[in-house]
Amino acid sequence: MASVYEKNGHWYFRIKDERGRWRDKKCAARTKTEARRLADDLERQGERVRLGVEKPALAGGGRTIGQILQWWLDDVWRGKPSYYKAKSAIGCHLLETPIASARPAEVTSGQIERFLGEKTRIPGKKGKALGPQAVNHLRGFLRRAFAAAIKENFMAAPNPIDEVKILRVPKRKPDFLRLHEVPLVLQALLPHWKPLFATAIYSGMRKGELLGLRKIDVDFDLRLIFVRRSYGRTVPKGDHEEGIPMAAELVPYLREAVSRSPSELVFPKADGSMYPQTTQLEAVLRRALRAAGIVLGYRHKCRTPSCGYIEASTDDAIRRCPKDNRKMWVTSLVRPIRFHDLRHTTGSLLTMAGANVQSVQRILRHSDPRITSATYCHLEPDYLRKEIDLLTFGTPDPAPLAAVVLLESGGGAATLPTESEI
Repeated sequence: MASVYEKNGHWYFRIKDERGRWRDKKCAARTKTEARRLADDLERQGERVRLGVEKPALAGGGRTIGQILQWWLDDVWRGKPSYYKAKSAIGCHLLETPIASARPAEVTSGQIERFLGEKTRIPGKKGKALGPQAVNHLRGFLRRAFAAAIKENFMAAPNPIDEVKILRVPKRKPDFLRLHEVPLVLQALLPHWKPLFATAIYSGMRKGELLGLRKIDVDFDLRLIFVRRSYGRTVPKGDHEEGIPMAAELVPYLREAVSRSPSELVFPKADGSMYPQTTQLEAVLRRALRAAGIVLGYRHKCRTPSCGYIEASTDDAIRRCPKDNRKMWVTSLVRPIRFHDLRHTTGSLLTMAGANVQSVQRILRHSDPRITSATYCHLEPDYLRKEIDLLTFGTPDPAPLAAVVLLESGGGAATLPTESEI
């Protein structure tokens, strides 16, 4: 029950709010009777909200979806590992859309679901539609922002994103460099990139762990690399540090990087500072693949802008356009492998070399052994090969079916079996 009291010449009342919590508030009442009346009114209002008779008043003044997203980025999500990814995705795909100007109460779960579904069909700024995984990321950002807004009473519950379905993402095995491709790629890299990429391949470390690696994290005596941070964060993914073994062939690469570094970082920029998260290591990898000749094919394009003739080929021999007889530009089609796929290269090559799943899990630092099994067990040596070889029927007869039927019929005219006989 509400109560009132006087403090420092002002009247205060203590009431139970719409969440059932006791609150002490200062009021502008000049008498105890006025303070009591205000306290009773507010307590009855809170009770009606708790019973569902009345909707709670929004503290955010009815913010739009765009304002909620911007508030979530600036005040809630800043400093998180995925902050820059979330900021880029929200700014590109959500803030500049009509839905950003609407208030959460003005849109339904179905409207948001259709809005996200259009992202998979309508090309965006880069000329192509988003994949299901990218759309699921947008859904996740919206859900987190709305959940935080509900806690702060900027919008009313329930969270409308809870009813928006998650798109199915095709499960594909990760790509990786083959055994013979690794030395070709390392040889094609520029000298200052070789130690970083060699460490990625030999250790399976993530991009942020590599760029945040410090000299004190490398112990050449124990031949261990201590993964203690990611970029500037003091903890890596998983929130705990781990030590991974240092391959013998990796030692000279790391010694070169440590001796050449002008700062405490192992792989810094030329001025000793840390590379930012936006560093395009994939572009460096693609250039190395192209220089090493690891390509899927070649594309020949006419140099005349108005011609538009393009021809796919398996060689890079210079040829002329059949329309205007001009020499065509040649570009190589590099396999679309990501920098993170170097981590998959570590697991794949270890598995194919005979390493057991438990060892691969410890090196890659997977939290769940099922992740390692599902990703790399299909690469184990002789995986199911002996079992499939049990399906044998002796030496097959090369004679065609008609000849077999002719022999079985005693040399008469060959008659093929009808569908009912089969």
